[in-house]
Amino acid sequence: MFKGRSIAVVGGGVIGLSVAYRLAEQNATITLFSPQPIDEITSSVAAAYWAPYWVGDYDRNLATQTLAELQRLASQNVDGVRAIGFEEWLTDNGSRELARDLETAYWWRELPGVDFAWEAMPEPKPFQWNGEDLAFVERVRFTSVVARMPDYLRWLEAKLGQFDHVTVVRQWIDSLSMIEGNYDDIVNCTGWGAKALVTNDPATDAMRLLAGHVVIIDAPEIDTAVSLHRSPFHDAPVYIVPRHGSRNDVLCGGTAIEISEPLDARSPVTFQLDRQCDDVIDRTSRVLKSVQGSPELTRGVGIRPMRNSVRIEHDPFQSNLIHCYGHGGSGLTLSWGSADRVAQLLASRVQRVG
Repeated sequence: MFKGRSIAVVGGGVIGLSVAYRLAEQNATITLFSPQPIDEITSSVAAAYWAPYWVGDYDRNLATQTLAELQRLASQNVDGVRAIGFEEWLTDNGSRELARDLETAYWWRELPGVDFAWEAMPEPKPFQWNGEDLAFVERVRFTSVVARMPDYLRWLEAKLGQFDHVTVVRQWIDSLSMIEGNYDDIVNCTGWGAKALVTNDPATDAMRLLAGHVVIIDAPEIDTAVSLHRSPFHDAPVYIVPRHGSRNDVLCGGTAIEISEPLDARSPVTFQLDRQCDDVIDRTSRVLKSVQGSPELTRGVGIRPMRNSVRIEHDPFQSNLIHCYGHGGSGLTLSWGSADRVAQLLASRVQRVG
């Protein structure tokens, strides 16, 4: 489809790498501008399991297509990618909330391989929260795909390296004008970095940045993921996600704190790092005792780029520019579907201009 077409993909996170790979598969000549090493990009910090999470409006097809691709990769034992069991534990209030929200919260429950079930807990599970004695009385169980992101992103980058028509450039793009005129098309996959890159644009002016703090622990006895974000966890979500890859570990999170201060994409994000990570360990320990005392391996904070809707569209003023950002906390969940959508937009443009 794109043989002989030169395309710049700006941004080397999970969205940028997925887009670059899909276009390279269709014979485009790709230059991927990915200035940071894998361990320093926001995508590396993500809990990274497939489930729509902290995201505005989006086309559900993007998520469905991505799940199928991730399931395929997990079946091939791709680096860091595994299908594992998940549970959401529910208090009485949480169960009532889910009954109201089931069609939106778990619209994907009947997709192949999800194996969704909603049932009573084998026995009530007591815990303390904000000084109140509560208990989990029901649970949702499902199967999803987890990516240990440092491993998965390195695998994606290595796959790109197998194409002789792909070049990865370690260079910051401070303005799209730096590369305009050098490529047939440009795809902006800069995530929260679009806030600074695409200025004087209502689409980015309205984007909110939410910090998500995580602590990685060594806890091999944890083999089922837990994700809690209904009452009483609205403002303090909890997720505990075992990961498999170059190192088996467990990622504990999280937070969703809006950042109003300016951020420099070139500098490591340390926003409230120790205070919030201490709180993450305290909260996750309250719901799963085995977290407490487990050796801590590392801490981090990532940034979720939140918009009212995911942006995948042609720029209204620059016909050869496509924007693909604003995926919130669902970068992995929407990654392959987003890449396919970008390819469709480019194919339409190629057909129009001949």
